[in-house]
Amino acid sequence: MKDKLKAHLFTLPRWFAAPFFGCSLLIGAVLAGGLGANAWIALVGGLLIMAGGHSFNSFLDWKSGLDKGEVEDRSAEKDYAGGQNLIENGVVSVKEVALNAAGWYILALAPLIYLAIHVSWIILPLAIAGMLVTFWYAWGKFNWTHETALAVGVGPIAVLLGMFSVNPSPPWITGLIVSVPVAVILCYLGLAFDEWPDAEANLKKGVKSLAYKVWQYGISLEWYLMSWFLFVFVYQVFLIAVGILSPMTALTFLTFPGFIACLVLLKANFRKVGGILVIVAALYPVLLLVGEIIGG
Repeated sequence: MKDKLKAHLFTLPRWFAAPFFGCSLLIGAVLAGGLGANAWIALVGGLLIMAGGHSFNSFLDWKSGLDKGEVEDRSAEKDYAGGQNLIENGVVSVKEVALNAAGWYILALAPLIYLAIHVSWIILPLAIAGMLVTFWYAWGKFNWTHETALAVGVGPIAVLLGMFSVNPSPPWITGLIVSVPVAVILCYLGLAFDEWPDAEANLKKGVKSLAYKVWQYGISLEWYLMSWFLFVFVYQVFLIAVGILSPMTALTFLTFPGFIACLVLLKANFRKVGGILVIVAALYPVLLLVGEIIGG
């Protein structure tokens, strides 16, 4: 019973991603008006959508066959996200996972409907789009839209949700522009790292996205991750130069030494260093938000 409760409350929702989704939403609120009560209400709704989406991903990956079979033939379990093997290991049933996912989505509706009534009706279509991203994401693993699906969820949808929670007519184009760095960190950079241990098993089952092709074609993972990380910093400097982001968002540069160290040590102990790498990457959106708040 203890394992089942832990699975439902912690493992399936994969709260490790909260800094990415949460900070994207809050930086949208900051850019559109500020961190008032409505922004925090939106944060609760946004994180509940994230939890439901992650839970549905466990359900969908099992249904598609990615998480079925012997241990070596399914997605690997990670220290920061262990939802891949819960069904196959008998900790929870397929029905329980589906109900868990639906439950998070239902809970998310309460704060978001409140905001739709009191601030802007656009909150609801954004919320529904966020809920549907997980289905696109699961399908996208078998074509070339895997990373893009997640990027849309953690980037534009999250930022716009924060914006429209505090302002019925926010500078939404600015929001779309600012949503890029966090989306790249979690998706185009993060998924290549996350899927690295899964690639050999999942490629046999038909996955096709770049996250898997990095492993398949023998591309240096360290080079690939650093390329995206440098792109994010160059893009952020551009946003600072044109006055969209505060110069104080350069606090994110503090993550650079830690990122370099992790890439150097990654091959020595992929699992342990990989966990540290996730923490370093999660600091990026946190520092971006803090910098925008104190410098705005």
